[in-house]
Amino acid sequence: MSETNPTARPALADKVAGKVKAAAGGLLGRPDLAEEGELQQSKAAQAEEAARLEAQAEQAADEAHARAELEANAVDQARVDAELDEAGRLEGIERQQDEAQTRDRAWADRQREAHSRHEAAERVALDRQEESIDAGEAASRRRADEIEREAAEAQRAADALAGARKNIEDRG
Repeated sequence: MSETNPTARPALADKVAGKVKAAAGGLLGRPDLAEEGELQQSKAAQAEEAARLEAQAEQAADEAHARAELEANAVDQARVDAELDEAGRLEGIERQQDEAQTRDRAWADRQREAHSRHEAAERVALDRQEESIDAGEAASRRRADEIEREAAEAQRAADALAGARKNIEDRG
């Protein structure tokens, strides 16, 4: 048990008191006192186990929260990266268009038609990429939600263990 656990000292005291009672009952020939000592030792062991399990559950909940936060940060970063990539691609497209129009004024009609087809293809490609990014973000959000659910389950388990520990302590 760690020293920061508030149930460690009472459990140790119950364990020692139980051993003393059990020994005294054996020496004095009082089976009732010996049995009471053994029960007190058992209660202390159960309280220690409940405290250990509660600490594990709390740690699992903390870890799940941290994983969810990391996943959310990764989703945000992916979105920002995609926006920057898209802006860079759009700048590149505009630059290519200006160079082509300056260079090929004589072919303006044909260039406008080719340019329109090129923009449509780029829009389709960007739409597909955005759909892919949206699907990735949705999957990441689902995973983050799943991690949050796991964290909530871990917290409920910790709460249940705390209740069980309190019931054990209340019986003593």
